[in-house]
Amino acid sequence: MKQILEISKTEMEELLKKENALLVDIRDPWEFKDFNMGGINIPSHEINEHLEKLQKYELAIIACSNGTRSYIVSRLFQKKLPDTQIYHLTEGIF
Repeated sequence: MKQILEISKTEMEELLKKENALLVDIRDPWEFKDFNMGGINIPSHEINEHLEKLQKYELAIIACSNGTRSYIVSRLFQKKLPDTQIYHLTEGIF
């Protein structure tokens, strides 16, 4: 199992330039609509429904508003997507 790597916003911007990278914003749809930083929006309570389509990415950056929810979901991704390198946006979007 790959280790979850903690990253900053600056590091995130560099990683997203890579091919086959994805930003997964796990906030609720209204939060995503209010401030969209890019990537795709999959609310944390719907993650299991979307795992199959996420498997094709080599790296996934998990983000939320302050880093708390994304830390928890990053651990789930680590278990469910063992071939994907998981990054956690530590300080969150704000």
